[in-house]
Amino acid sequence: MSEDAAQQSTGPDISDIRHIYETEAPRLRRYFQARLRSRDDAGDLVQESFVRLVGCMARAELPRPAAYLQRIAQNLLLDRYKRLETRLSAFHVPIGEDFEIAIPPDQAARMEAEDVMRIYRRALEELPQRTREIFLAHRVDELTYRQIAQNMGISIPTVQYHVARALAHIDAALEQE
Repeated sequence: MSEDAAQQSTGPDISDIRHIYETEAPRLRRYFQARLRSRDDAGDLVQESFVRLVGCMARAELPRPAAYLQRIAQNLLLDRYKRLETRLSAFHVPIGEDFEIAIPPDQAARMEAEDVMRIYRRALEELPQRTREIFLAHRVDELTYRQIAQNMGISIPTVQYHVARALAHIDAALEQE
């Protein structure tokens, strides 16, 4: 059996994983901490990233594991934001003249929605001014990233950064409650 076949059958080399972890974990932790409020969440996501990386390395040889790790981290954040949007979508009520609620909400649901909105408003107030303006332009005014970038004289990635930062902050605030 060749050395390559032996390595594939036993999975990734532990020294390779240790080296990747030692060099990439601090950078990854800073990446998550810049986008999340909780240091514990950042640590959890670093660990989850490496668990997924090792799983991928066990199935196939990765030519650039650090780049693959970065993509895993981005996907974990996207998944987190999607979960937040799904949770918040239950409280979305369309506003229009012909909108009528067929069944009035019960008291418990109304109280829960009020609590979520209180936390949401407080989290919005805690955001830096520019981040809040960009987030509200996207979510309330329903402007596209391109429109916001043009209006504010910034790049689209900067708009994406501010929206993601706002979502991460709101998600952290909702998870704390």
